[in-house]
Amino acid sequence: MRRTVPLTISFVAGMIMVIDGWLKIGFINNFATRYLMPSVTISVGWAAGLGALNLIRLHSRNIAQKRLNYQYSFVLLGFFFLMLTCGVFLQGNTTAPFYQFFYSSFQVNLSAAVYSLNSFYLVSACYRTFRARSWESTALLVVACFTMIGSVPMGAAMWGGFPVIQNWIVKVINDAAIRGLSIGVTLGTLSQCVRNLVGIERGHLQAGE
Repeated sequence: MRRTVPLTISFVAGMIMVIDGWLKIGFINNFATRYLMPSVTISVGWAAGLGALNLIRLHSRNIAQKRLNYQYSFVLLGFFFLMLTCGVFLQGNTTAPFYQFFYSSFQVNLSAAVYSLNSFYLVSACYRTFRARSWESTALLVVACFTMIGSVPMGAAMWGGFPVIQNWIVKVINDAAIRGLSIGVTLGTLSQCVRNLVGIERGHLQAGE
């Protein structure tokens, strides 16, 4: 019973959403629009709430036990409750000037700083990757060089053929590879959906066992 009921609910709800996406059947379309689609928003809200509770529990434990760098947990929890309070109780919620000040002054700038730091790791990863140890890595190195040189004005100034080669690589090779990957991801997603619908995949039912 513990597995039959969840599997039945998953199958019925999944089939209703499949039918709603492919066919126009009045009562099924209305049921999916009025009940199933709002349930996604409710599920996301519950997931966000559980994530917030887990965040508070984890960092509160860091502070209580004075673990390594526990002072950063003070900062995180302080800004967490500050932004939560401003977004919920201030007039205008997330559009309130006080909330927008902290968001624009801290969140945006810190995000930009973190993303800019990622460039150093990207350069390091490129250096380790672009080593001509095999014909595959050599081909990757050559294509990457043509792409990077053709993307900057200096490449066009050096030779007019660099932008042409770069455009051909992006439009032909890159697009073909992305479409192939997209097809593979789509087929994998469909197969996983079928496994969930028919009850072959039961990993989500084994919690606590």
